[in-house]
Amino acid sequence: MTRTSQLRLLTLGVLLVTLSTLPVFLTGAAFFQIGSELALGPLALGALTAAFFLTAAAVSPRLGRWVERVGWQKAMRMNIVGSALLSTLIAALVRNAWALGALLVAGAVVYGISNPAANQALAQYTSPRRIATVFGIKHAGIPSSTLLAGVAVPTVVIDLGWRAAFLIAPLLAVVVWSLVPRHLPDPPPAVAPVRDGDRLTVSELRRLAGVAALGAMAAGALGTFLVTASVEAGLDEATAGWLQFAGSGASIGARLLAGLAVDRVGGVGKAFFSLLAAGAVAFALLPWATGVWFVLLVVAAYATGWGWPGLLTATVVGSDRSSAASRSAITQAGVFVGGGVGPVVLGFVADRLSFDPMWLLVAASLALATLIAAPVLLGRRARRG
Repeated sequence: MTRTSQLRLLTLGVLLVTLSTLPVFLTGAAFFQIGSELALGPLALGALTAAFFLTAAAVSPRLGRWVERVGWQKAMRMNIVGSALLSTLIAALVRNAWALGALLVAGAVVYGISNPAANQALAQYTSPRRIATVFGIKHAGIPSSTLLAGVAVPTVVIDLGWRAAFLIAPLLAVVVWSLVPRHLPDPPPAVAPVRDGDRLTVSELRRLAGVAALGAMAAGALGTFLVTASVEAGLDEATAGWLQFAGSGASIGARLLAGLAVDRVGGVGKAFFSLLAAGAVAFALLPWATGVWFVLLVVAAYATGWGWPGLLTATVVGSDRSSAASRSAITQAGVFVGGGVGPVVLGFVADRLSFDPMWLLVAASLALATLIAAPVLLGRRARRG
């Protein structure tokens, strides 16, 4: 497979996830209009977001097995059509919260196809020497979706309304469809058969899914509450917005740099473990930080506490590339659970207490995730030794 074809496949994986998550992130970005029109408040937005990610968590493992049966190319095409159709239906049909919720839940089912399909394709056609880098880049899909949703506000939503943004979103589907290859060479054979000591067991996969759920609390805190918390910490609104932009960039950069480092020197499990632990420290220090120190710690929290998803997928896929779709779907379900439950729990804490206990709760979640991950990673090394 040529380098150009590999780059095309990687771009496809990123944009497939971006397209699939646009409906829920556009809902959040344009909620200042949607909420006003449908008479909904912030609690309703949290519930809609939770419904989306928890539905994705419920269907992801089964859809991973389905992708392996039908093939990732067919699954991708169905995902693209479904994502485009749902965005159009939201724009055309939503007149109340129930309709919006039903279509977002349907969108979550469609989204459940995207990660297993992209992971299977990349696992088959990625050299083991570049697998951590490739999956670090692939996991830029959700940050890219939030970026597009944010850009849509000043360029489309304010002047043309939120429905126009949902009608324009399916144009991305045309680009994504064109990237799905019609013909590909047979994937290269595995370098060596997967040994029992290298393959993660179902129990270990479920443990890592729990780690992912706890780790995703960081995303809920940063993506949902950072701007408000930053203003309360003394920053003006514009600076708070730029801080979120910079933090998102730090998260993407950390995923890429961590992947490059792992592919050069090895130790994907150790790197994954280290990012979780460093994230716990960064969040634990936030309640006592102000000014420049607060800014630096937020960037560090983004880079560490939300810089690990690519390494998690590389760990799972690298343990058995032949069943990447079904196995990565298990741990991805954990991310979805954390993405759904996190904003609700953290919002309750911030509302009843303050943002400082919320940051400490995230730190505790990451610390617990580190402790749960340790036996899995150390156990694999022990079995190989």
